[in-house]
Amino acid sequence: MDGLPIEIIDYEDRYKQALEDISLPWLLEYDLLEPVDLEMLADPHRFIAGGGRVLLARLGDEIVGMVMLELQGEGVCEALKFGVKEAFRERGVGTALMEAALQAARDAGQKRIVVTSNHKLKAALRLYEKFGFEYVTYSDKWFQLSDIRMERDL
Repeated sequence: MDGLPIEIIDYEDRYKQALEDISLPWLLEYDLLEPVDLEMLADPHRFIAGGGRVLLARLGDEIVGMVMLELQGEGVCEALKFGVKEAFRERGVGTALMEAALQAARDAGQKRIVVTSNHKLKAALRLYEKFGFEYVTYSDKWFQLSDIRMERDL
C-alpha cells in the first residue's frame, strides 16, 4: 500500500464497519471507550443530517482513517472520532484528514472548530497543535474521559 495516494471520501453505509475498526482499537487501548462513542459509531448519519460530514481516508481499497464533523450552531463545529488505523500511522493520513476536516468546516460556513481529547493521546495532540489549535478551558464535557479542549478559528 505504500505509494498509494490518500483519498478523502465521504461516508457511505458500506463503510460502517470501518468506523468501528478505526475507533474501537484506540479507544480500548487508552481505556477511553464510553457509551456515547458507541452511539456515534452506530449512527453516523446523525452528523450528516445535521449538516456535518463523516470523512474517511482511503488507501487503495482500504478505509484507514476517519473524522466526524458536527455542526454545533453559531458558526462552531467539532471534529470527533478522529483516528487512523495503527498500521497506517506516520504516513500522512492524519494530516490529510485534518486538512479535509478544516476545509469541510469552512465550506459549511463555520468560523471556529473544536476538538476534545485526552492527555494520553499524545500524537493526536501534537497534530492538533501543528494545525494551530490552542488549549482552552474545558467545562461542558460531553465525554467524561475527555480532559482537553482545543479550538482554532477557520
